[in-house]
Amino acid sequence: MPALPLTPAQLDDAARLKQRFAEWQKRQKDAGHPASQEAAGELLGFNQSALSQYLNGRIPLNVGAATRFASVMGCTVADFSPRLQEQLSGYVSAAMPDGVAANDGVLARARRVLQSEDADTVGVRLVTLKLRAGVARFGTEPVVEDSGSIRIPRADIERGKLNPDKLIAIQVRGQSMEPLMFEDDVIVIDPTDKKLVNRELYALNFDGDCCVKQMVKRSGEWYLHSVNPDFGPVNARSGEFSVIGRVVYQPGRSLRGRL
Repeated sequence: MPALPLTPAQLDDAARLKQRFAEWQKRQKDAGHPASQEAAGELLGFNQSALSQYLNGRIPLNVGAATRFASVMGCTVADFSPRLQEQLSGYVSAAMPDGVAANDGVLARARRVLQSEDADTVGVRLVTLKLRAGVARFGTEPVVEDSGSIRIPRADIERGKLNPDKLIAIQVRGQSMEPLMFEDDVIVIDPTDKKLVNRELYALNFDGDCCVKQMVKRSGEWYLHSVNPDFGPVNARSGEFSVIGRVVYQPGRSLRGRL
């Protein structure tokens, strides 16, 4: 299913990031260091395809990716995304103990924004799943470095008839769902929706590991299907298998219906 077009603000972020990246490449070349996108991808921790899509405004920057770019390029997030710098500052400010004042106006302002109610979005807990092979139940641990939650449009919650109190958000691991989902992308899961529907996306416990797959039924048997053609289908009977929940949202797209 196609991703929603990036907003003007997201496209501006990508244009500034691309300019900063070109400047970083020039410095690398002048210093005799590797400067290719492949080399940069190794430093950033994601592949060249994802890097190219961030630079060209195909997928939106998030706080995690932005901080990686800033660290590698030797700049601040604000140099290419004041919007994400605001969010990042808000996370830092919100994590400060009560009674400790922020040391600049940006942090103080971001804290007020973070604590204010946003009528257009809904918060969903960002967690790490704790799984065991052969056990359908699972535990969660909050992810504190990204504020512990993400915000998604209320319209998508209402359109999907979802209960935000039951939803959880996790980060994608691995490359099997590229280009639909990349390493460290955040997705939202509905753990109350475990009934398998052919060609829908699910988070799964497979041999004690969390994976995100499209479930495909063939000749009466279920297969774990990857979007990336480098990964072949896996028969669900080949390992210990249970459904964590259906994938219902990824920033930029509502995952409803079949692929």
